[in-house]
Amino acid sequence: MSVEINDDFLVPDISYLIYRKCTPTWEIAENEITFCDITYVIEGKGIYVINGVEYEVKRGDLLCIPRGSLRKAHCIVDDLMIVYSTNFTLYGMDGELNGLPLPLLTHIGVKSDLIGLFHELSNAWVRKEAGYRIKTRGLLLVIIHRLYELILLKKDPTSIDYRVKRAISYISENYASNISVKELANLVGLNTVYFGALFKNETGLLVNQYLAQTRINHAEDMLQNGECNVTEAAERCGYKDLSHFRKQFKMIKGYSPSQCLRKQPD
Repeated sequence: MSVEINDDFLVPDISYLIYRKCTPTWEIAENEITFCDITYVIEGKGIYVINGVEYEVKRGDLLCIPRGSLRKAHCIVDDLMIVYSTNFTLYGMDGELNGLPLPLLTHIGVKSDLIGLFHELSNAWVRKEAGYRIKTRGLLLVIIHRLYELILLKKDPTSIDYRVKRAISYISENYASNISVKELANLVGLNTVYFGALFKNETGLLVNQYLAQTRINHAEDMLQNGECNVTEAAERCGYKDLSHFRKQFKMIKGYSPSQCLRKQPD
């Protein structure tokens, strides 16, 4: 099942960010928040009460509290929390947003790459060097994208088998070539049948489906940017049969490559 995410124009404006090691007396007094709150628990446990509902949070939990929520919290003394927490206002194409399309509480586990991103975000925020607001907004958007992958799309690219990663990298660099499943299997030292099954299990797509999507995405970019016409785009993306290219483009994108040309801005 695919998830439609309308996030093309998300802009977070950070107002507060902290790497917090809770003390036995730590608490948040009850108040209605005027910002979005993302809190990632990397150690310990705590109690949050959101809009009158009590939640016990623990290591690996993510809180995503919308603007306008009534919030209070306190620690559990015998298992003190360590968290990354950021408060921000979120803007979309149509103005200010209440929050992200994420559940209030999700257990995502302790992800080393996500902790690394929060650590980099925290350092940039504390140092406040020239251009830090651009950097911190960018880092927070990367974190939000990572959370979308984990929670909404139910996928974790960091856990993909290293052989599939190598094949994906090869496809991204050589998509215009006549790549075969056998060639990719040989590249990573597996037999063709096993590699095909592994690739499908890791990506959700057959090798040829993944290759076709990669080629068509590149072709779409070329057409939208006015780099070339339909015939040239097909050739540059590895299609010798123009009719096959048109059919595959329409099947994947839902409209013809000629329509893509007409979508160029004046």
